[in-house]
Amino acid sequence: MKSLYHVLVAEDDPFIRKVLRQTLKDEFEVTTKENGIEAVSWLEEGNPVDIILSDIQMPHMDGKDLIRTLRASPLFQKLPIIILSTFSDSDTRIKFLKLGADDYIVKPFNPIEVKTKIRSLLRRIETQTGDLS
Repeated sequence: MKSLYHVLVAEDDPFIRKVLRQTLKDEFEVTTKENGIEAVSWLEEGNPVDIILSDIQMPHMDGKDLIRTLRASPLFQKLPIIILSTFSDSDTRIKFLKLGADDYIVKPFNPIEVKTKIRSLLRRIETQTGDLS
């Protein structure tokens, strides 16, 4: 694995952003945005990222629209996306996985589990492609 992967967190809850930043900062470069519009704008400015963590319920652009936007873009369609959400029902999880999410974690979550899932997903992608670029 590369020494420092870059994680983009799209989450409107400041506490969850802080928890994720604190948990991930030793192993990952972490950028946080409050909603999908901020996340997409930041990506479109040319900022590289290896994986995205996104909430579903956010103002301006929610997680569903964020996934649709990224999956429709030739530049971002292959970016790994993990959804973090309070919706725990199977129908919602299936819907987001079918939309293009690579994983789905229910809130409240164990931050160490999130970090482990990020590492696992990135390791699997790196093994398949030889690199994330």
